[in-house]
Amino acid sequence: MDKQYTIVLKRSEGQYVALCLELMVVGCGDTKEEAMATIKDAICSYLDATEEGMEATRPVPLEILHDFLKDEEEEPYIMPKMKILAYG
Repeated sequence: MDKQYTIVLKRSEGQYVALCLELMVVGCGDTKEEAMATIKDAICSYLDATEEGMEATRPVPLEILHDFLKDEEEEPYIMPKMKILAYG
């Protein structure tokens, strides 16, 4: 199965943090590339852990998104939808 997800990437407290808006999954790293690699792994792990027939999405509530976006060191960047290949 392959799907596309929206990722918000921001720099916070010396590292990059990535948030998947559709799944409420987070990844981080010292560089943008590391943060994107960890969010991809987190998304795949989440999708692998969902049981067959379970709803795989759990959108980020607005209050959590608001907290995530405040106090950033740089302007947050919303990545174009990225395709994640998940096997399961």
